[in-house]
Amino acid sequence: MDKNRQISRRDFLNGVALSFAAGTTLSPMEILARSSGRASPYYPPALTGMRGSHDGSFEIAHALAREGRSFPIPDEQTEDTYDLIVVGGGISGLSAAKFFRDRRDRRGKILILENHDDFGGHARRNEFDVDGKTLIGWGGSQAIEAPGRYSKVAGQLLRDLSIDAQRFYDYYDQEYFTSRGLKKGIFFDRSTFVVDRITENPMGGFWGSPLKGEELKAVVREMPISEEDGSEFVRLMSGGVDYLDGMSISEKRALLQNISYKEFLEE
Repeated sequence: MDKNRQISRRDFLNGVALSFAAGTTLSPMEILARSSGRASPYYPPALTGMRGSHDGSFEIAHALAREGRSFPIPDEQTEDTYDLIVVGGGISGLSAAKFFRDRRDRRGKILILENHDDFGGHARRNEFDVDGKTLIGWGGSQAIEAPGRYSKVAGQLLRDLSIDAQRFYDYYDQEYFTSRGLKKGIFFDRSTFVVDRITENPMGGFWGSPLKGEELKAVVREMPISEEDGSEFVRLMSGGVDYLDGMSISEKRALLQNISYKEFLEE
């Protein structure tokens, strides 16, 4: 073994620390934190509460937008030179970095900029300790959309990540809803609408397109709302009505930027 060989922190985490973690049930971040003597390891997957842009990532942008401040261009370069800079550490950004390294036979220096405290974007890992048991929330990765139609490059990415898309059919009950008489739609609760009722979602939702014409009217009639409200809802869904008629574009924009969607619907 060459004791003088240089090993990057990335390769250490991907190799030694990950294999060590498998035998200790600790994450690489926890191992590094414990070795540094920190009592409370900084481990993003276990953080809770409001977690938006990380401190330090938005102050300059806010100063530009809100205060009109400007910043001089440095006279000389203050950072390293990179072969690739990726903005965003979600699945797309991480994939772009990987594809770049693959094409260059894993050579090149890459900088990935991420404004959150963890990488992975919508699909990042979330962990919760419930009565001493670790529960994992998998974010957007549980809904990998139509992998059977992925390109060869994207399909190879899944294989490189050891994702076996076919296991979905072994672990997801395809008939869970239909076998229990359940359906997707809008739920009207008894405390608000007098009766408990589920109707089809006329707005389509994630899986479909908005209903129109007689189909729309038929679904609205099933809703436990007044006939007047139903007619107004159909009118809203049908479109073609300028609810701010008589106002200029700038006046409409100013109004809509200062009211909530709830206020718009009510007023």
